Amino acid sequence: MSLLSLSTLLLLSLDHYGHLLALAQISDQSFETYNNPTFGIRIQYPPDWGRLDLSFLENDSADIDFYPLEDVSQAKAVKVQVKTLPLRNMTLDDYTNTQINYTEEQLLESNTTTLASLPAHEIVFTNLGLKTMQIWTIKDDKVYIITYVAEEEDFQDNLQIAERMINSFQTTE
Repeated sequence: MSLLSLSTLLLLSLDHYGHLLALAQISDQSFETYNNPTFGIRIQYPPDWGRLDLSFLENDSADIDFYPLEDVSQAKAVKVQVKTLPLRNMTLDDYTNTQINYTEEQLLESNTTTLASLPAHEIVFTNLGLKTMQIWTIKDDKVYIITYVAEEEDFQDNLQIAERMINSFQTTE
């Protein structure tokens, strides 16, 4: 096989398998760990993403944004929130019903799942050109919410990173 044929084969292979290679790179990429002992949470995020922790603005809730540093539009982000439940002894189903009823956007999906090894609920919706995936769970008197948002046409670009972040999420209390 000539050198030209080998390089053509390699380029065809990269074209054909490029998406799979990108997936492998995401799963092999070393993530950094964000740990917040005040709110009892831990999550991993890519080293080339920034972090903005606004938890100091409110005493009883956490609000942490993670975002790709190269995204100048700031339209892509993963947000982690910890809030005190609005009502004592609120169940996951009760909270889910309030969230879904509150969602005025176009609801695309609504599923039960797990978050931090706890029963959880996930919704996907669109609004004003943005697509959002939101997942929440309840532990004790707190609700833990992770939201991934991006422009609709870019939603798939960082979905695997967002899912890896969600899967790494832990409650430490």
